[in-house]
Amino acid sequence: MQDDKNDLKLLILRHLKTANVDYAFSIARNIGIETEDAVEELEELEDEGFVVKVFGRGLKRTKAKMKRSPEVRKHHTYYTLTKKGREYLRENEKSKS
Repeated sequence: MQDDKNDLKLLILRHLKTANVDYAFSIARNIGIETEDAVEELEELEDEGFVVKVFGRGLKRTKAKMKRSPEVRKHHTYYTLTKKGREYLRENEKSKS
């Protein structure tokens, strides 16, 4: 069970590395999990300091790389990786090699 939890954490962190900024529903859809699981894991990742919420009214496509329109009004809670999250991901990617 712990390995599954760690794998889910890594999947979400990898997704955020690629997307830069994204929200739970989109993350869930992209990695193939339930939205509720994504929300729960994002809250845990935020508590651990691996992700932070992104604030503001709109996001430019340059920030939210997986968005299709040039600017998106935020109707969701968006997350992005922290430095700690990027380091955790890098360390875990090394250990898998």
